[in-house]
Amino acid sequence: MRVLITTLALDSHFYNTVPIAWALRTAGHEVRVASQPDLVPTITRAGLTAVPVGQELNLMEQSRQAPESAEAGYGMGFSISETDPAKLTWEYVRDTLAAYSHIAELSTNTEMLTDLTAFAREWQPDLVLWDAMSYVGPAAARACGAAHARLLFGTDHWARMRELFLKLAAEQPEDARVDVLRDWITGRLAGLGCDPEGDGRFDEELVVGQTTIDPLPSFLRIDAGLERVPVRPVPYNGPSVVPDWVTFEKPERPRVVLTLGLTLPEAYNPGFPISDLLAAAAEMDIELIATVGAAVRESLAGTELPENVRLVDFVPLNELLPTCSAIIHHGGMGTLQNALRHGVPQVIVPGWLWDERATALAVEREGAGLMIEPKEFTAETLRAAVNRVIGEAGFSDSAERLSKELQSAPAPADIVAELERLAAQR
Repeated sequence: MRVLITTLALDSHFYNTVPIAWALRTAGHEVRVASQPDLVPTITRAGLTAVPVGQELNLMEQSRQAPESAEAGYGMGFSISETDPAKLTWEYVRDTLAAYSHIAELSTNTEMLTDLTAFAREWQPDLVLWDAMSYVGPAAARACGAAHARLLFGTDHWARMRELFLKLAAEQPEDARVDVLRDWITGRLAGLGCDPEGDGRFDEELVVGQTTIDPLPSFLRIDAGLERVPVRPVPYNGPSVVPDWVTFEKPERPRVVLTLGLTLPEAYNPGFPISDLLAAAAEMDIELIATVGAAVRESLAGTELPENVRLVDFVPLNELLPTCSAIIHHGGMGTLQNALRHGVPQVIVPGWLWDERATALAVEREGAGLMIEPKEFTAETLRAAVNRVIGEAGFSDSAERLSKELQSAPAPADIVAELERLAAQR
């Protein structure tokens, strides 16, 4: 079987695909990964075959142009994770999907789709696996006649909002049923020469896939009546070296790690004042491992660090977290899954890229961590939250419960047969 994987050029989204890509490879299938040229070095470092398509995305540069104070929808005023019934009017849901369709277009644009489809028509994959923000995937699959499956990178708010959109649209006058997402996908198919009465005809599979590969824990899963293939998230942290101190230096006090993931440190100021962080750490009986970028380290040049703080560029979380008593992070899904896998209590100061605040609240409801609103982040609130998640046994008990549930899901190798069946049936 030939499998084509497509993702936008962002490391965290690609890393989400790697365990499944290797599961398919080791089962004997041919796998190629298509993305913009920005991502090619990252793909090949993972030992996978890259197919560059379109022009460089430069997503980090685009992201820097978003307002730093934005709380939803990349500064556009809409949140795809909104759940308040009072806000979820027809107009809000319609405009939210329109706004996020624009983001998807910026991430995976027409040039990428044209090149991807040309390659797919020539290579003839049996199956296309597409990152849930990469809507060139289902369009290329339709154009070349392949089966296709969507891979979630976070809570499935696309499907939830789409289901609500269709329900509300049915209640509107026919001339008011504006569907930007349908029109956008239909236009892309027409541009590929697909027949609007045949392979270019729009259907909901082009939005949510013929099936959805879902690596989320049950407390974050959304039931939108879709066919789903649950899978255990397996951490892939990229090429990395484990420092000796992780293996040989046993912490004398509770070890706490701070990380902002792969995306936020490069593009955003997410509300972690480093001076407040160091002030809080200095007054706590912990060892703080802060993974920060070069810009932060440069800003601290000449500053005397507290003796219980270690600044590092990068340490793979899968190897570091077993030595930790807590983690402070921004609510990104890769970091969250690492923490859940190892049963580590969490303190989340949510970012605003997708659904970080909703995720943080869900973790808090499960008793496995606490959320601090970014505008309420101070040395005092951080110190109180860290002391609670370390000192109160209920947090570690709940984190361990969630870890066991996550580990019980099928491994990537276990779902290969299901993907083979999907390709054969379609």
